[in-house]
Amino acid sequence: MKVFSFDAETNGLYGQAFMLAAIVTVDGEKVDEFVARCPIAETVDDWVQDNVLPQVESVEVTDSSYGEMLDAFYAFYMSHKDDAVIIAHMAFPVEAKVLRDMIEVNLDKRGWDGPFPLIDVSAVLQAKGFDPTSVDGYNKNHGIEIPFGGTTHHPLFDSWAAEVCYRDLMTA
Repeated sequence: MKVFSFDAETNGLYGQAFMLAAIVTVDGEKVDEFVARCPIAETVDDWVQDNVLPQVESVEVTDSSYGEMLDAFYAFYMSHKDDAVIIAHMAFPVEAKVLRDMIEVNLDKRGWDGPFPLIDVSAVLQAKGFDPTSVDGYNKNHGIEIPFGGTTHHPLFDSWAAEVCYRDLMTA
């Protein structure tokens, strides 16, 4: 099973993304990863200042703007989407907005490039009788370790947490 798992960090729940990460795995083995960061264009949300920025302070800015970061993510996404299950955990509103923005950069060219379907791991958790709001809780309760040294609110950690949770749910 090829899985493309991604996560974004935004400046507030409905704000613009300033960091994106994704991993691509085949049968649980990492094939590739993506991490990008751009400057936060607006006043930093208090919750983001307290809960997200401390988790990502070591990640350097890779792109000068949100649009540049979206283009880099689009290139990575397109190079891996074929035959992949595209997943995110609790994809609305954050990851859904990123995908929409990524496509709308050039709607004529990218209009059919979205993930069809986008699998939200929260729905899989709920369907299997678990708390849909927490891949971290599921992973902890099932003794599943995250193969990344970060923590929640680092998008690479969150991408891995969703991937290992989803794979466990689908193979259990």
